[in-house]
Amino acid sequence: MRKSFFPLLLCSIFCFLSLPIFADLKDGKKAYSRKDYTEALKQFQKYNDGNPSSGEAWMYMGYIYESKKDYPKSIQAFKKAVSLNLPKKDLVNSLTKIILYHNYQRDYGEVISYSNRLLKIDPELSHIQKIRAAAEERHSSGGTYRKPTYHEEEAEQESVSSLEKKLKQDPNNKEILWQLALAYYNEKEFSKSETILSGLVKSEPDNIEYGYKYGALLVRISKYDEALSVLNRIEPKIPSEREKLLYFTHLTQAAAYHKKKNFEEASRYYKKAHANKHTVLPLIGLTKIKWQLKDCENAIKTAEKALEYGEKTREIRMYIGLCKVQLGQKEEGYDLLKEIAHAIEKENPDLKDLPDVYYDGFLKLARYYTNNGNYEKALKYFQAVQPDEEEEREYKFYLGKAYLYTGSVDKAISLLERVEDSAGAYYLLAKCYAEKSNIDQVMVNIKKAATIKSSYWGSAERDKAFKKFKSDDSFKNFLETRAGTRDPKRPDDNKDDSDSHDGD
Repeated sequence: MRKSFFPLLLCSIFCFLSLPIFADLKDGKKAYSRKDYTEALKQFQKYNDGNPSSGEAWMYMGYIYESKKDYPKSIQAFKKAVSLNLPKKDLVNSLTKIILYHNYQRDYGEVISYSNRLLKIDPELSHIQKIRAAAEERHSSGGTYRKPTYHEEEAEQESVSSLEKKLKQDPNNKEILWQLALAYYNEKEFSKSETILSGLVKSEPDNIEYGYKYGALLVRISKYDEALSVLNRIEPKIPSEREKLLYFTHLTQAAAYHKKKNFEEASRYYKKAHANKHTVLPLIGLTKIKWQLKDCENAIKTAEKALEYGEKTREIRMYIGLCKVQLGQKEEGYDLLKEIAHAIEKENPDLKDLPDVYYDGFLKLARYYTNNGNYEKALKYFQAVQPDEEEEREYKFYLGKAYLYTGSVDKAISLLERVEDSAGAYYLLAKCYAEKSNIDQVMVNIKKAATIKSSYWGSAERDKAFKKFKSDDSFKNFLETRAGTRDPKRPDDNKDDSDSHDGD
């Protein structure tokens, strides 16, 4: 009897000491269920302090910060949770949250790391397999893939500072130089990476890994001609068994030609990349080219084929929406674009660091909202994107118009003055200067607009923006005589009933 007492006593003491700790967890869950997040966070932190090996409270904190749209803190909490003890179901859910977040942010090294860990737990998760495969395509360093690490199980990858110290001790070591170039690239220190890679390529012009990565870097920093010179030289040297390196080389060549608007060569290399490896990326490139060439029926066919891969469906559907607008199916096309934009805004309300693959869709919607008078929405979308050179003129015009109608007149003037030989831009400038009561500039810009499109004389006579100047004899005479070019008694034979005075 005495022998059984001490185990019983110890058990009782343990249970007694555990009560407050588990009470914190229980109280935290109750507060979480009634959405009292401040109290929940307080109780979960108390639980964490007393029970540092459990990840359960950290997981709930991740969900709370997610609800509060504080995504960086949410992912921090989920990462802490998966580094501790969690039931399998909770571990799978937390790892999935981390993977999806990094996939959206295009942190492909993190995507691969956490996907590897999750697939060890549950190898049958096909959607995670697809996400990892796509991430590997983007993250590859030219065929020699180095598995990224996740900190909970393996040593952290060597840092830039560590490699720099090694290089000081052994400045001619090519392996250190190569690893440092890759590290600089991953840290987006492209000029430093370029310096090293340029030297490595000069020292070993036949090294296909050096050549590929140097070419990829040059594309990244918009040196497309230099990139193609390097990539076109190494492409024939890549053996056929290096299928993965060939795929990435062809894909990078396609991207460079695409940026140069050489659609024929870009299409050829996208097709070569797809022949190397049947993935969705070359098909997305081909879809965009067909849309840019206004071959929308074939663009939609290619997009539908791309959708079969089950990846990147949002950006593929975006091009289907753009094509439908171009084909005249405007209601269906804009509804699809709005649906995609709404989903993105739900995840990223401020549209911060919007991936450039969505620029075309958001630009189209920005113009749509401008033309429909929703200037606040238009302005938000314009500010989220960076247009390419071909779209720069139209971008400035529509953004200037949005600024005018949201009260930012000086910003509107700054943009519209850079849109040359546009009747619509000159007319909007006249309206801007009317807001500033600068009658001289109003007349200068009305005249410029009407010289290109004479119907703007009639528009100016009817426009409420210029009503304040109607009592000014010089302005009245300016309009009646068409800036001194006709008899004021002559009837207006340039009247345009459409009065489309805000178009470019």
